[in-house]
Amino acid sequence: MKKITTNTTLAALALASSVTSLSADPIEAALDDSKKQLSETIPGTFSVNARLRYEVFDLDNGNPALDRDGTSIRVRYGYTTPDFEGFKASIEGETLSRVGGEHDDIHPLDDAGDGTDLNQAWVSYTNADFGSAKVGRQIYALDDQRFIGHVGWRQNIQVFDAATFAYTGVEGLTVNGFYIDERHLVNGAHNETNSFGLNVSYAFAPAFKLTGFYYDIEGDDVGNAGTTNKTVGARAAGSFKFEELTLKYTASFATQGDVETGEEGDYFAGDLSAVFSGVTVGAGFEIMEAGFRTPYATVHKFSGFADVFATSSLTGIAQGLEDYYVYAGYTIPVGNGIKAKVIYHWFDPETGTGDYGDELDLVAVYKLNKYLNLVGKYGSYSSDGGAGGVGGADKDMFTFELNLKY
Repeated sequence: MKKITTNTTLAALALASSVTSLSADPIEAALDDSKKQLSETIPGTFSVNARLRYEVFDLDNGNPALDRDGTSIRVRYGYTTPDFEGFKASIEGETLSRVGGEHDDIHPLDDAGDGTDLNQAWVSYTNADFGSAKVGRQIYALDDQRFIGHVGWRQNIQVFDAATFAYTGVEGLTVNGFYIDERHLVNGAHNETNSFGLNVSYAFAPAFKLTGFYYDIEGDDVGNAGTTNKTVGARAAGSFKFEELTLKYTASFATQGDVETGEEGDYFAGDLSAVFSGVTVGAGFEIMEAGFRTPYATVHKFSGFADVFATSSLTGIAQGLEDYYVYAGYTIPVGNGIKAKVIYHWFDPETGTGDYGDELDLVAVYKLNKYLNLVGKYGSYSSDGGAGGVGGADKDMFTFELNLKY
């Protein structure tokens, strides 16, 4: 681990110094100018979204072949037409490749998704009095992405061949619906599906937004083992302001039936935070009963940065999972400001005995200008024995990346 940590630190410092040695203002001005020239020459919008990432993780399981220590680059490049009587169309490609080294130096999901693919190709219609609809291959996410998400953390994003709509014709009311015909995963797999869902929310006030949802997820027999389920649930969210103090909360509940086995499971989650004088502190919990699954979720957002429980939560954890956590965030007044956050998790099985361990997570984001930012992320998971067949080995992960959004 010492060698990996040293290499990680050197790579991070080298990338940071090479970027920050450039003056941000000339870069931003040059990109602004090129965007203006493009828009004046060709109607519509061209886009480039690139991420250069150095990633390392070390598993304390006696098998060094499973460790990773490498660099990859992902570039998305697209074009969206101008609005024509409410209609728009867009197409986007994505290329993912490692930078030097061997194929197994980068994350196994990125290695599997290596190459070039069609990321998006859709047509949309928007009406100010009604809402919007979109048909085709698209990025799609709902609420906090616990059930429907795009897995944007991985280099190869998750997209859907789908028909989606959002009705916003009544003030405060949003009705989202979707039908998904095929799912394109972060590992490059393409799974047929026959899934649909409805997500209805009403904002009564800033202090109370209530959402109800129903998701019917059905996969084919290839590559979708254990994903089929029907889930119904509700979510509340809001914020209160008291002079210099802002309180924010979320609370969720869902119940799920496995149409293949007839088994049922529940989900509970809650989060409460306070923001004052630039400091954020908070605490929360997430409980998934045995077998509860979230196959279309952005799982990296939950249960720790080390992704120890990510794969298991897609198809259900045999003993369930209880995740209790606390966190704090602050913008460090350096340059444009470094947004930093620390999170600590305690994990337990939801049923039975044992201990799933704990994890310390750190993340920092530095915005160089409106097009470029740097992100560093670290997660250290301690298994404490990894009861129930989940976890089982300590794991340390670190990423350092440069992002361009043009």
